[in-house]
Amino acid sequence: MSDTNFYTLKIAEVQPETDTAIAVSFAVPAELQDKFNFIQGQFLTLRAEIDGEDVRRSYSICSGVNDGHMRVGIKRVKDGKFSNYANDNFKPGMSVEVMPPQGSFFTEVKADQKKNYMCIAAGSGITPMISIMKTVLSTEPESKVTLIYGNRRSNTVMFKDELNFVKNRYLDRFQWINIMDYEDQGADLLNGRIDNAKGYALQKSGLINIKEVDEAFICGPEAMMSEVSRGFRMEGLTDEHIHYELFASSATDSKAMLEKAAARKEQFGEEKMSKVTVMADGRSVMFDLATVGENILDAGIENGMDLPYSCKGGVCSTCKCKLVKGEVDMDISHGLEQHEIDAGYVLSCQAHPISDEVVLDFDARS
Repeated sequence: MSDTNFYTLKIAEVQPETDTAIAVSFAVPAELQDKFNFIQGQFLTLRAEIDGEDVRRSYSICSGVNDGHMRVGIKRVKDGKFSNYANDNFKPGMSVEVMPPQGSFFTEVKADQKKNYMCIAAGSGITPMISIMKTVLSTEPESKVTLIYGNRRSNTVMFKDELNFVKNRYLDRFQWINIMDYEDQGADLLNGRIDNAKGYALQKSGLINIKEVDEAFICGPEAMMSEVSRGFRMEGLTDEHIHYELFASSATDSKAMLEKAAARKEQFGEEKMSKVTVMADGRSVMFDLATVGENILDAGIENGMDLPYSCKGGVCSTCKCKLVKGEVDMDISHGLEQHEIDAGYVLSCQAHPISDEVVLDFDARS
C-alpha cells in the first residue's frame, strides 16, 4: 500500500537547468529513507500554501535509483501557481511538504537483462527519462538506451550537462538524438517535431532501428504520445511494452469530459443519486452523490475526508483508489495503466457514481 501522507523534507540544493527550469534535491533523513525509496520513472507530490491556498503539484524524479539523492525537475508554466512559486522561492534549507514516491511509469530492471530501450521526450518530458535511463544503464550492463529528445531551441534543453555526462560514460550503450523545432541544426533530419514521419526518417537513415526496441517510454504532449505509440504498435511492439506519462490534461480532454457529463445526464437523468462510501486511513464516510454532480474526490473532501490528490486532471494518479463495490464512470483515465483499470482501480478525481451504491477504498492502493 502506497503512503499518501505528506512529510517535511529540507531542500538540499537548487540547480538552474535553463532560464525557466530548476532541479531541486531533497535531504531525506534516515528515519524516512524507506518511505522515500523510489523506482525509476516515479514522481513526488509537493504541497505548499500559496496566497492562502493549499496547492499541490506532482513532479517527476530525475535522478537514478543509484545516484544517492532524490531530485525533481520543475519547469515554469505560464500562470502555473506552484511552478512559478518554486522557481521564485525554493532555496537550500527551505522545508517542503512532500508525499512519498508514486507512479507506474517504469518496467522492472534486472542485472541479467539485455534489452533495447527507446525513450522519446519533448520539453520537460525529459525529467522521468533521466531517472529511467540512468537506472537502466547502471543496473543492466548489457542493455542499450536511445533517447530522442525534442525541444524548440538548444537553450531550452533541460539537463544538457547531465545528458552529456551520461553519453560520455556509456559511449557504446547510450545514443542521444536532439530534434529542434525552431533552431536549424544543419540537417533536415534533426529539425522539426517528433512524429512518426520523423521516426521513420531516422530509421531509414540508420540512426535507429524501431523493430529492435524492447521497451518504449514516451513523455510529452498528448498528440505526440498518441501518434508515436501508434507507430510503435504498427512496428509490432505490444501495449505492455509501450509506457507513457502525461503531465497535463489537454483541450481534447476538456472536450471529452463535457461529452461524458452530457452522456451521463442523458442516460441517467438529473435525479439519479448514489450512496457513496469512501475509506481512507482507517476511516470511512458515507454520503449521497448525484451521478451528474461533482466527482467523488471533491465530494469526499467536502464530507471531511483527507484524501490524496494533486493534478485533479486525470493525469498523475495521486488520487488512485480501488473500486470495491458498484460502478463508476471516469471522464478520462490517463493516469492509469490498462492493467490497473482491469484490477479495479479508478481515479477518484474523474469518477462519478452510476450504480445505486459505490464503495471506494484508498487504503487498497497498490
